[in-house]
Amino acid sequence: MKKVNTMLLAFLLLLAASFSVSASEENVSKLIVQGEGKVSAVPDMATVVLGVEARNASALVAAKENARLMNETISALLSSGIASADIQTSHFSLTSLPQEETKASGEMQKAPEFIATSQVTVRLNNTADVGRVLDAAAAAGSNSIKDLNFDIRNPQPEKDRALTLAIADARRKAEVAAEAAGVELGRVLEIAEGYGYVTPAAKSAIQFDVATPVQPGEMEVTASVTLTYEVS
Repeated sequence: MKKVNTMLLAFLLLLAASFSVSASEENVSKLIVQGEGKVSAVPDMATVVLGVEARNASALVAAKENARLMNETISALLSSGIASADIQTSHFSLTSLPQEETKASGEMQKAPEFIATSQVTVRLNNTADVGRVLDAAAAAGSNSIKDLNFDIRNPQPEKDRALTLAIADARRKAEVAAEAAGVELGRVLEIAEGYGYVTPAAKSAIQFDVATPVQPGEMEVTASVTLTYEVS
């Protein structure tokens, strides 16, 4: 019985100590500040979605013409130095336009037209090649661009620099706030962070011509941080 009482007493003391620590943490005066950091970087890669479209009254002919155009487009991409691993089929469809009826008699006015479309997503590891590659694809039969995006292959160094700036910004704000409030900054109780990209403006349309000019511009890598300080 004495051993049981001793164990029970030890458990109660441990529970009391845990409650005391928890209560003291809740009663700590806190200062919460947010900081932001931004760094600029030149994109070093791009992805583009190229498409071809063929129309014909015969579904089979439309599909064959579409395949021919896409094969020629892919061949042009390979000849431009794009690796086959960087070319991926991302879409294919074969649809038909509805038959039109005359208002007077309701008779069929013309046969339906079949539309075959296909797209490939191409990764370019050198942004200087974008214009040249687009021209080659257009010359081979590609007649649409669905998307063109620039990116950074390894953004981690920029993320680290942006986070460093964000923490410095938060610390500066905390020091200003603490001085203005007449309190002393203590230890950092909590850090919460986040990242994001500010990308260049999207290209809504591109006109193909010899040496099509495509400017990748700059990207902003941003970081935000929330610091929670103990103050006294």
